[in-house]
Amino acid sequence: MAENVNITIKAFDKTKKGFGSVASGLKKVTGAVFSMRTALVGAAGLAGFGLLVKSSLSATDSLAKTASKIGTTTEALGALRYAAELTGVATTTMDMALQRFTRRTAEAAQGMGEAKGAIRELGLNAQALNRMPLDKRMIVLADAFSGVKSESDRLRLAFKLFDSEGAALVNTLSQGGDGLREMLGEARMLGLTMSSSAAKGVEDTV
Repeated sequence: MAENVNITIKAFDKTKKGFGSVASGLKKVTGAVFSMRTALVGAAGLAGFGLLVKSSLSATDSLAKTASKIGTTTEALGALRYAAELTGVATTTMDMALQRFTRRTAEAAQGMGEAKGAIRELGLNAQALNRMPLDKRMIVLADAFSGVKSESDRLRLAFKLFDSEGAALVNTLSQGGDGLREMLGEARMLGLTMSSSAAKGVEDTV
């Protein structure tokens, strides 16, 4: 028994420096993680910390899946969601509006569907619009909307483009192209968007 203890102590002594260097290397990372955790625990409580992480992962998974369904990037969808929130539009409403808008612009590009006349009335080319990335398409649309002076005409056109969700998006589009561009840029500057590769990693994990 004494021999075993002696061997253990000697082995620990020989590796003590190695453990020390590893501990030193991890000290900064550990400190940063615990600082973040402390802040989060202060806000959500210890039990809520795990729920907060789980909720964040689920939200990212949802973002990735929705972006894929709509045919856009997670960066673009995240930025558009941010613009929606700033203008009083719920995330779920924006998601559904974008899904319907994507389908209707594709139909209009083939000379069909309810959005065809609205796009033409706004002075836009449906085929050119359909080829644009979704965030760019929304900026161009907001630019065109700024030229529509009648509130009733804005509502009518929004319904044609986004169906029933169009009523909520009137305020977002009324910011004009510059206003929407600024909000999208602000979302990226604040780090509120996530790259498609990072979101895909979370999606594969959840």
